[in-house]
Amino acid sequence: MRRKEFVGSFQVPEEIEREILSRLPVKSLFRFKTVKRSWRNLIEDSTFIAMHLNCYGSNTDGFFIHECYSYGIQLSRSLFDQPRKFIIGSINGLVCLSNTIRCFLKKDDRLRIHICNPSTREIMELPQCYHDHNDFLFGIGFGFCRKLNDYKVVKVSNRRDSSSSEVQVQVYSSNMNSWKMIKIENPSSWALLPLYRGNGCFNGAFHWQGLKKSSSKKIIKTIVSFQFDEEVFREINLPNDPDFQGNVDFFITEYRDFFSSLVVKPEPNVNVYKVWVMKEYGVSDSWIKQLNIEVPISQDQVIFRSIRDIKYKDILFQDSHHRFTWYDTKSKQMDGQSQLLLQWYCIRCKESLVSLSQKR
Repeated sequence: MRRKEFVGSFQVPEEIEREILSRLPVKSLFRFKTVKRSWRNLIEDSTFIAMHLNCYGSNTDGFFIHECYSYGIQLSRSLFDQPRKFIIGSINGLVCLSNTIRCFLKKDDRLRIHICNPSTREIMELPQCYHDHNDFLFGIGFGFCRKLNDYKVVKVSNRRDSSSSEVQVQVYSSNMNSWKMIKIENPSSWALLPLYRGNGCFNGAFHWQGLKKSSSKKIIKTIVSFQFDEEVFREINLPNDPDFQGNVDFFITEYRDFFSSLVVKPEPNVNVYKVWVMKEYGVSDSWIKQLNIEVPISQDQVIFRSIRDIKYKDILFQDSHHRFTWYDTKSKQMDGQSQLLLQWYCIRCKESLVSLSQKR
């Protein structure tokens, strides 16, 4: 008589499934959506997307490099119908891009702003905001309103007519999928400078370099932020230090989860980079100098003329020949394996499942 075999069944608890899936890459999760309906529903659930961002996304840091390749994340050129776009900022795996960053538009042109997720290859164009060709575009910012779970874009421009000039601020809300006008106080007390390098998204706000008049009528540099929760502008004073005096060039970035300013102060035969961090966000007295990096200039080229972003232990530099290299803050050495880039625009970007289309 044939022995009857008993096959035991074991059902993995849903909590364990959720914990395991939340620690997997986006590419794997997209494949697993076809395994069974319950997994598909889970992976598309907003609560799980937030869980995945905290579990897996918090441990991944890729570099999104427009129209080339990226360090950890790839994006095809075919996602864009225009050959040139500016990266505005990145938050929670989403990247905001615009076809212009600071200029007057030609009569036949229009301001086009996109938000994409390089991990899911999703891209969407925002509704058209009001922008006349006579308006001068000061800057665009991108950020996340945690209180309302809302991704927002702010556009600052100067509205001009024959008799007057005024600063005009519009805010896009992903929850509403629309723009609105807001009023600001003392709009003429500062001016924004375009953020070509670094990422201004930090602590629920977007940051630009700014110019303002001192009590002695002298033009000085500062940092201007737009707080997405309250939808207000605030000013952050730079450190009261000789590093920030004179015609200093600095970039806004993030270093080890601190709001940071990187100073570039050229000296004879050497490029000096000084990383300042704000230990308590918004408190000017909490600025401290964290790093002092000296990079020699080679005889045949001016290298490391700009910094792109800062990781947990490394700093990414890019030279005038469109190559990038890493500086290890522990060994204080440059990685000699430089790689060629085709474009100048790159930014730190987490891997995530966040989708704006699911809000529609």
